[in-house]
Amino acid sequence: MSTRPELVQFGNLTLAHFDRHPVWIACHIADYEEPWYDDTDEETFRPWIGSLPVDASEGMTLARADFTLADGTRLEGFLTPAVDGDPIGPLGIMQPRLFLPDGTLGAFWEGRFGRDASEHAAFYQTLGKTAAQVFPVRCTVPAGLATGITTAVLEGFYTIGKKSAVQVTR
Repeated sequence: MSTRPELVQFGNLTLAHFDRHPVWIACHIADYEEPWYDDTDEETFRPWIGSLPVDASEGMTLARADFTLADGTRLEGFLTPAVDGDPIGPLGIMQPRLFLPDGTLGAFWEGRFGRDASEHAAFYQTLGKTAAQVFPVRCTVPAGLATGITTAVLEGFYTIGKKSAVQVTR
């Protein structure tokens, strides 16, 4: 890659970015030899320019995904295609995120510490839905974009509890 591509910080990715490019890759993993590498950090992504489907083993990629809530509402977002064998399960790698109606990102994987109930309440309020209308959420990367584990059913918000046990809350 000789010219500097579009570089976007993870927290600044929008649905418009995925409209232009359905797959993004973490620069800090893939672009060591590029002259603009020093302008990136662990949160910097660029459009995937290789052939599709991107292989899940290529590195940290984000692939556009379709989300269907329990009540049938369809939203768009993204996830990281996973390879089988992660000790905390594929959701720990996939970390699906959807674009809420106000343009912000809704996250389902909350890591070790999770979020408090007020943040979950704000999520439901932004959607204008109850937990029963939201979960389970089905998310799928459209065919032809990525290999690996590219679908998930989300039963709630996921955290890693004691002894690395995955816990689900709504």
